[in-house]
Amino acid sequence: MPHMPRMPRFHYHPPVQTSAFNRLPPHIRGVLLAVAASAAFASMHVTVRYLTAEIHPFEVAFFRNAIAFVMLTPWLVSLERGSLVTERIGLHVVRAVFNSIAMLTWYVALSLLPVADAVSLTLISPVCVALGALWFLGETVTSRRWLGVAVATGGAMVIIGPGFQTVGLGTALVIVSTATVSVSRLVAKSLSRTDRTPTIVGYLSLLMTPMTLVPALSVWTWPSITEYGLLTLVGGLGTLAHIFYIRAYKLADVSRVEPAMFMRVVWAALIGLVVFAEFPDLWTWIGAAVVVSGTTYIARKEPVRSEHAGESLP
Repeated sequence: MPHMPRMPRFHYHPPVQTSAFNRLPPHIRGVLLAVAASAAFASMHVTVRYLTAEIHPFEVAFFRNAIAFVMLTPWLVSLERGSLVTERIGLHVVRAVFNSIAMLTWYVALSLLPVADAVSLTLISPVCVALGALWFLGETVTSRRWLGVAVATGGAMVIIGPGFQTVGLGTALVIVSTATVSVSRLVAKSLSRTDRTPTIVGYLSLLMTPMTLVPALSVWTWPSITEYGLLTLVGGLGTLAHIFYIRAYKLADVSRVEPAMFMRVVWAALIGLVVFAEFPDLWTWIGAAVVVSGTTYIARKEPVRSEHAGESLP
């Protein structure tokens, strides 16, 4: 019987299903993730403000990091081996130090100021990042960039002046927090070039937990069951927000992502109105609008390149 040639086998490969979100252009996904991150951050800030009426801000900061690390652990363990390997551990430590200072001062400020007022003042953060890129990363100083910085700074002065009843400890702490977190942002964006999102988020929680425990021990009180629930919410919202914004900065340049993060003042105003019946006055809105105009001008005219940015307030 003659040998019959084998018919070739055809293997059916079902089409890969992708979600509607993943079919969007990367820069659109980055902006949407930034908006989601801003909502999560604002919700966390309002919850922190509520908790600090009974628990010291230092203790809230510790629980925020400790709970976040516990939540992240199953995810980190499930990842492939080597996902947490980094050759830049020194930069992770530097980032954690500056972010710890930013978080501690920010949480104390939230206990002293209306949430939307405090968040409005932090809108100056992109200006600090831009100045850091100019001074420490060797970027060219142009007249248009200086104009954007001047406009945004003027907006911050409007908020600090007429927008606040008094310029006191809370305002000063927001400024300190904004400056220190700007350093953290520059480091975080540098890390995003070489390290994966789980590595960046995981090391931050791991290192900040003991760093914030030390000041928390000096003011320690045991939370109630309800407070434990709210502290868990703070940790969850903070973790989710960090994952969102780090992913956003991986998908899009900071010049596209940063303006979307300004949405946090809107979220903070709306949630603060519902929870505390607090709403920013006219001067705060005017100052916030001026700050947004200045920082957006910097982003559009003189973009901070994608390797020089990275994070929002803790």
